[in-house]
Amino acid sequence: MKSLVHLLKFAVGLDSADSQVTDRELQLLLQYSRDAETICEIGCFESRTSVVLAANTAGSVYSIDPFFRGRLGICYTEWVARLNRSRTGARNLVFIRGLSHEVGRTFDLPIDFLFIDADHSYEAMKADWKEWFPKVKRGGYVALHDSKPAVNSPHRLGSMQFYSEDIPKISGVTECDEVDSLVILQRR
Repeated sequence: MKSLVHLLKFAVGLDSADSQVTDRELQLLLQYSRDAETICEIGCFESRTSVVLAANTAGSVYSIDPFFRGRLGICYTEWVARLNRSRTGARNLVFIRGLSHEVGRTFDLPIDFLFIDADHSYEAMKADWKEWFPKVKRGGYVALHDSKPAVNSPHRLGSMQFYSEDIPKISGVTECDEVDSLVILQRR
C-alpha cells in the first residue's frame, strides 16, 4: 500500500523519485561520467540517478533492473522510473528489464562508465563484475555503490566485502576517488 501511495503522490507531483545515492555521491558520478558515450547503470530503482546521468551526457544511458512485481503483479518503482524519465525528457535513457548478470551476457556495447548499485550480496557483486567489467573500455570508469560503510550505508554488505577483498586482487584497476559509500575505479 505504501508503494502505491508513493506512486500516486509522485504522479501528481507531491513526491519525488527516491534514491539511496547521496548528493555528494551523485556529484562524483556526474564528474566521472560527463564525457561518456555509453553509461550502464546496474540497478535503477526509481531512476532518480538515471535521469540525472542522462541529462549530464550527450551519450546513452542504459539502466538495467529486474523491476520485480509485487503481490498485485505491478512494479510501482518501474512506474515511478518511467514517469520520471518522461517528465524529465530523458530521451537518451533506455530501461532494460532483467537480472543484471543475465542482461550482461547479451549486452554488446563498449562501456565508458559503469555504475553498479543492484543486488548487494557478495555473490551478485562477483557475478555483475564478471559479466560487466570486461565491457568497460580501457580508460573507462566503474562506480561501485555501497562499497564502504557510510551514513547512507551503515551495515556490512556483500558489496563491501567484494570491494575490500576482491578489488585489491584485480589487476588493471586503479582507484580514483571516493565519497560516502561510493568508490570510483578506472580500467587501465
